[in-house]
Amino acid sequence: MKNRVRVLSFLLAGGMGSRLGPLTWYRTKPAVPFGGQYRIVDFALSNFINSGLHSIYVLTQFKSQELAEHISRAWAMGNLIPGKFITTVPAQMQTAGRTWYKGTADAIYQNIPLIRDHNPEQIVVFGSDHIYKMDIEQMWEYHGEKQADATVACLPTPIEEASRFGVVEIDDDWRIVGFEEKPDNPKPIPGRPDYALVSMGNYIFDRQFLEQALIEDAAIDDSSHDFGKNILPRAVRDQRLFAYDFRRNKIPGQPGPNTYWCDIGTVESFWAASMDLRATTPSFDLYNPEWPVYTAHEAPPPVKFVHNEEKRRGRAINSIVCGGTIISGADVLDSVVARYVRLSSFSTISESILFDRVTVGRHAKLRLCIVDEGVSIADGDEIGYDHDRDRERGFHVSEDGIVVVGRRPYGTHDPWRST
Repeated sequence: MKNRVRVLSFLLAGGMGSRLGPLTWYRTKPAVPFGGQYRIVDFALSNFINSGLHSIYVLTQFKSQELAEHISRAWAMGNLIPGKFITTVPAQMQTAGRTWYKGTADAIYQNIPLIRDHNPEQIVVFGSDHIYKMDIEQMWEYHGEKQADATVACLPTPIEEASRFGVVEIDDDWRIVGFEEKPDNPKPIPGRPDYALVSMGNYIFDRQFLEQALIEDAAIDDSSHDFGKNILPRAVRDQRLFAYDFRRNKIPGQPGPNTYWCDIGTVESFWAASMDLRATTPSFDLYNPEWPVYTAHEAPPPVKFVHNEEKRRGRAINSIVCGGTIISGADVLDSVVARYVRLSSFSTISESILFDRVTVGRHAKLRLCIVDEGVSIADGDEIGYDHDRDRERGFHVSEDGIVVVGRRPYGTHDPWRST
């Protein structure tokens, strides 16, 4: 933060993401592709870099290999400037109990040696599986103005959705006076009975407070060792905890209040957020040069559209199509198509998401589908038109009718599904 204080950042990237179904069978949730050429983790890391935070540990645990390879390839900062790094840290069972991370707080507790090595004054702890833009320096300035021990980024959320998050109570000065993790009956914002103030899972801590709180929590046997369940509720009475209103965060090149924050926790929310990207006026703008989203710097060849015959015309309408893709006499409608995809003649892709290196055969039809990386769709195949048949073939079909075609061969059951 402009070198005024020493800041160390942690990005929590160890969650299983089980609600995202087949997309997380082989990878952790932050490694799931999004927006054609990005991974979910790229959005949080881009916020860090754009905010001037360059000392970042990414804490991993479950199915982390794909994420580790992506960060190594996309986010290598070199070693020319001391203190500038993005490094993955796998769970290493550092403590005497030799356990995996038990919760978000335990993940930081097990890495206290990293904190002591760097000797920061303040510590930033953010999640890595949400889509949003945030200038973290503005939150950091607010943290200093309030002389806070901890600051929690918050956003008003419809009351019917608030049970999925930590719900925050504040006084008139936005000091936190209550914190309840995923309550059955969320307390509404005073005067706004339809909304609750929820935690985004993004925190700034003073180092002294955080280290002491983590050590005390680790000694409590029945603790979940989680920031939302234990650390913050326990600190409300005696410590200076403040809520930071995410809506006050101003992004360069983006007019109006900052309100877009998407928790991609389910297949339905993943599909909806992806469809928003290709809208004429999306809620989340990928095309703001003043706040870029970074990722691996590949150099694929340009997109190519070939054939211009009746019923065999390569075209894409209301869609995102990424580099290296060839649309050969196929129709792409309201879809997101990643890199190096091959779409054969007479095929139709509608309201679907195709990951890298997907191949679609001639006369194939996809509707409301998510097709994982490297999958080949056979000539004449139809997916998304008969859900009973889709299920019989082993595809995941969500409650809203989104069909996920995973990496495994058609009609087989995934050996890793139970894990």
